[in-house]
Amino acid sequence: MKYAWHVFKYILVFVINLLILLFVHSYFNFIVMILMIVLPVVSIVCTFVLSRHLTVKFGGGEQNLTVDSPFLVSVVLDNSSIIPNMNTEIEISMENDLFHTNGRHTLCIPAYSRSANVVDYQIAQSYVGALEVKADRICVTDWLGFVRIKSKCNSVKEYKVFPSGKVDVKADMTAVSQGMNEAEESRKKGHDFSEVVDVREYQPGDKLQNIHWKLSAKKDVLMVKDRESMSSSQLMILVELADDETHILNDVLKSAYGMAVSLLDEQLPFTFYYWSGAQGDIVRTSIDSRDDLAEWMEKIFYEQAYADFGYGLSMLEKNLDSDRRIIVVSGDMRADGNVVFTYGDRVKGYIIG
Repeated sequence: MKYAWHVFKYILVFVINLLILLFVHSYFNFIVMILMIVLPVVSIVCTFVLSRHLTVKFGGGEQNLTVDSPFLVSVVLDNSSIIPNMNTEIEISMENDLFHTNGRHTLCIPAYSRSANVVDYQIAQSYVGALEVKADRICVTDWLGFVRIKSKCNSVKEYKVFPSGKVDVKADMTAVSQGMNEAEESRKKGHDFSEVVDVREYQPGDKLQNIHWKLSAKKDVLMVKDRESMSSSQLMILVELADDETHILNDVLKSAYGMAVSLLDEQLPFTFYYWSGAQGDIVRTSIDSRDDLAEWMEKIFYEQAYADFGYGLSMLEKNLDSDRRIIVVSGDMRADGNVVFTYGDRVKGYIIG
């Protein structure tokens, strides 16, 4: 409707100028009439050519990004033609695959002749995860405002947003120490603490309890899990990747991250576990430094959340050959266990076993 109104006004001015020309016979009005005939054609053709010479790139966000802290994304509009345009719009979409959140924005950036225009665009995210920022389309309106030409653009950049290291989660070290002592006592009693490190075909002498029944059914051949002994003095922390409509998983990850920072400061060894829907197995990561913690969190960004708050724990118990004590970080406040920490009124860490 906006463009139709521009055309109507232009035609009205053209008609008025034509009437003046017919009555006054002025050369000035004649020249104006010629220009008014040629200019729309030139404007539309130039806009069409310009739209084929525009590209978008993203920059910035290279530093550690954290939730609820605004950061700058550099949007670069590159014009390889000599045609300038002051009314160029970039349609930008953003998506967090872990929480399935998305948003759309339209950014108006002038296209300068044979140059790149860089605009810093501020973004703030409330959710951790890999934020995909994509330029879907470039829309160019001609100089007279008659037409709007759209061209596809598939420029994409990913920004990883981590929990803040300042998340105040302090584990109850008395409960944690008790869990570690119980683990050591269980080791002395001869329990087998092991983890799955590989899957291979069945060989005579393999334990039946190590058969991977789900994979065996798919491949129509018996597959067994290779297990490796674990250090029984290391804390086992299971992070439940269960989510609901309030995205409680966001708080679970922030609290797990905060607890991990606290344990690293105390120089306590620990191992994170979680159920991976993509791999169909429990994933184990030993954390010895902040870099290890960041790498572990990045893996979570590409996982799929599930609805059952006890699902990860049940799968971990099936994969371990022991009833060893485990610290569970979950959004299920009703779960039973010796509480190690709480994060607000939505998340708690507790010991089971």
